[in-house]
Amino acid sequence: MEELAEPQRGWDSEARAEELCERMLQEQPGLQEQQLWRALAASRLGGRPGGQSPIGAECGWPEHQKLCERVRVLIGRLPVGSLEDFWGLVALTETFSSRVRFVCDLVVYLFAEREKGSEPDCPDAQRYVAFFVQKLMWELEVVDRIAQEQPLSALEGEYCQWLWDRILDGEVLL
Repeated sequence: MEELAEPQRGWDSEARAEELCERMLQEQPGLQEQQLWRALAASRLGGRPGGQSPIGAECGWPEHQKLCERVRVLIGRLPVGSLEDFWGLVALTETFSSRVRFVCDLVVYLFAEREKGSEPDCPDAQRYVAFFVQKLMWELEVVDRIAQEQPLSALEGEYCQWLWDRILDGEVLL
């Protein structure tokens, strides 16, 4: 990785980017896509911006592991009548988490796609954050509205149906 942190010459080539991606993935097979993107950007910048390592810079939250273990135990204590709603809530959070990950990747893609070229700076970069926030707030409002009309057990299905309707109408990206 030290070699990758040195300033790269001839980076205008997509082949060079693919070569670096392959090398990074061989060295760290479990590398997540966002970590790879950050590593490539850091490589183009000639090192690690802001003193942070783009590889393995995950938030180490030991509390999260404890929380997950506790939920496993608590599932056994839930009344049978609550299990269907519990299942629905887990399904919704799983689906929404996946959707948020997609929206995150979409915003990064839009930035890279629209800002590529010879200009070094985009004067209105905040519009990407505004789009991101607006998109998530819109979907959260939909989830809230559906939650007021449906039981937890049906929430994820209704949210997915809403997404599919919007996708078919061309209002949201899959």
